[in-house]
Amino acid sequence: MAASRSKLHRTPSARAFTTAASLALGLFAASHAHADTGVSAEPDVRFTGPLATGGPPLPKGLANVEPYLINTQVHGFYDEHGNRHHADGVPDGWALVVPVGYGLTDRVGVGATFSVVDASTPSGGRTWEFGDTSVSASYLLASSDRNNSSLTAAIKQNLTTGQADQLGRHGLAEATGSGAPTTQLSLGGQAYFLADRNLRGRFNVGWRMPGAHASLDGDSAYGTPDGFRGRAELHAASQASIGLEYSFNPEWVVATDVIYEQDRGAHVRGTVTSSAGERSVYDTELPSSWRLSVAPAVEYNFTDRIGLIAGAQVSLDGRNAAAIFAPQVAVNMVF
Repeated sequence: MAASRSKLHRTPSARAFTTAASLALGLFAASHAHADTGVSAEPDVRFTGPLATGGPPLPKGLANVEPYLINTQVHGFYDEHGNRHHADGVPDGWALVVPVGYGLTDRVGVGATFSVVDASTPSGGRTWEFGDTSVSASYLLASSDRNNSSLTAAIKQNLTTGQADQLGRHGLAEATGSGAPTTQLSLGGQAYFLADRNLRGRFNVGWRMPGAHASLDGDSAYGTPDGFRGRAELHAASQASIGLEYSFNPEWVVATDVIYEQDRGAHVRGTVTSSAGERSVYDTELPSSWRLSVAPAVEYNFTDRIGLIAGAQVSLDGRNAAAIFAPQVAVNMVF
């Protein structure tokens, strides 16, 4: 966001909009990558789990690692009226996201997600940098023999290991993290259907608590210019997804997710010091945004402990959000 002549900035610039859209909704796949188990309700049916909608805690003593390679392509932007505008020259974004999960008991699971991002530099080059890290815990609230259904509650804490500000000083043209230690609460369910239990359904709803702050210095993920010093207060965000998997045989499965994401934006305030030493007030409200997407995929299960899933997230509609196509592949490994 470029500094204007006004002492009080209230309207985000195009740069701030694109930055905020990418920050809030542009890396959905990375933020929702999850560790999963290939164990199913029937011995002849195997699932890796769909791309977006996570499942219940792993059984006691099981560990799972599921590295994702994600390519995010920004094809356009949805404006505040929902009109889609084509975007030229936006470089593809690559990310390697590694979720790890472990079953402490049959009801309690813990996990962590690590990421590295292929970020652009001011000179047009690329560099691999750490993204944010998250740690999580989940608890199996209820389970039933009928449809092997389950209900799970989870909490996830974001750790600010990515770079959110001082981008130019670190040789970056884009942020790799949010800079805010956000907390997310979620509720999810799972059930098996059909006579052979070869159709599995999942749902997940999540809410990011408002009030987390990111201390910012210079150009940042929130569109602030050089010379800025202040902070961003993140508002609430929510997401909901439904995932379905259909197994044709022990090896081949088709899957899809329908995903809705909403972010209430952020309040950015502080001061900007010019090269002449003049200080001005900077106060901006980044707009709320939402996006609706689908994520079809194909799974191939080598064994009940190793599987491969490949698919893509495709945005269908939105407001103040990036229109993305995000192909991705993951290897699911249970130990």
